[in-house]
Amino acid sequence: MSNTILEHILNGSIVIDSVDAFGSVVKEIPGHPELLKLFADFLATRGKGPSAAQHYSAASEIFLNSGRLLHALVAKMLEWRFNRPCRDTLQRFLSAVSVHPHDESPVNRFLQSLFPAELMALFSQFSCHRFPSGKSIRNIGEPETHLWFVLAGELNESHYQLIGQKPRFNKQRLQQRSSRLLGQNHVFGDVFPFTEVCISQSVIETTAGTEVVAIPRRRLIQVCQKFPKVELGILKLLQIRSETATDPPSGKVRRGERYAMQVNMTVEIHPDGVPGPSAVFNGSARDLSISGVSFIPDSNGAGPPPKLAALVKDLDQQKIRVAVSSEALSMSIPGQIVRTRELVVNGSRTLSLGIQFDEVSPRVRGAFLAFAEGTSNFDKTRNEPG
Repeated sequence: MSNTILEHILNGSIVIDSVDAFGSVVKEIPGHPELLKLFADFLATRGKGPSAAQHYSAASEIFLNSGRLLHALVAKMLEWRFNRPCRDTLQRFLSAVSVHPHDESPVNRFLQSLFPAELMALFSQFSCHRFPSGKSIRNIGEPETHLWFVLAGELNESHYQLIGQKPRFNKQRLQQRSSRLLGQNHVFGDVFPFTEVCISQSVIETTAGTEVVAIPRRRLIQVCQKFPKVELGILKLLQIRSETATDPPSGKVRRGERYAMQVNMTVEIHPDGVPGPSAVFNGSARDLSISGVSFIPDSNGAGPPPKLAALVKDLDQQKIRVAVSSEALSMSIPGQIVRTRELVVNGSRTLSLGIQFDEVSPRVRGAFLAFAEGTSNFDKTRNEPG
């Protein structure tokens, strides 16, 4: 069979609707992991679970041996939906993923940074999708509901900015700001911060037959609450730390339960490897949670504090401490800055610092959150969309 025909089968332009015919193709091209997985998907949709599990297992082994960790993990998780593993089998495979040589891509480094329990929690619930070329899978103004991993194909992501101040999204009032191509092992989905409904500011369209894995945002929130290291890893994977957003889009809404806190706090930043005193900033908390906080420094109306503006280029290299005080008692927790965001507060432009707390014990993080709540005017509210 020619490579051209195989390529058309894999990208979906040639469709095989017979189990026997598809099986013959697999026998003619043995050991091709993408074809094995595609055949397994085909068998699964036709209720042939045991046979599908067998082919997922074969594909996973080949993917792993070639250092394609994400593909191996996805195929193995699909196998386990039909063939539940014992604890030893599960641990053996996940441990193999954590040490197997690979191509040093960011997603592979991320996977190997996680413990088996963290890997299992993150990938225990996902859906696989195949899209033809020219398919729009995300549009301006849509809620961001999933984190996406690209297994194969290519997508174009175009970012836009609003022209004008009206809250309604309108393509005649949008100006393209930048675009980039997404391919195998890329990740996308503006799922942070978890306390807001995040609205898409980009259009993502496939430029070739594409396969992606989608993890629901609601599941991601649960996993990150239990395993803070997963959240930090995904933030790094999405390169949020290197992005400075413009004014919050007028189309962004909040809904559901959120916690409105007015917590005064102090952030101490000490530039890595630079002698001298730390830079200390007073301000307030936004989106405070057990894993981190958005910190807004006090401003005199003339923009971010000059000392903070001077540090902003290297903020991702700074270690910091967040402190909350109440009368004679003070409590602090270490962390690092994972993103910066420009915003307008009371008509004044300033910077918000997204801070991820370090991996201290859950008891310490919980005590810090409880102490912060005790110093604030704490209000649990429910907002409707709009």
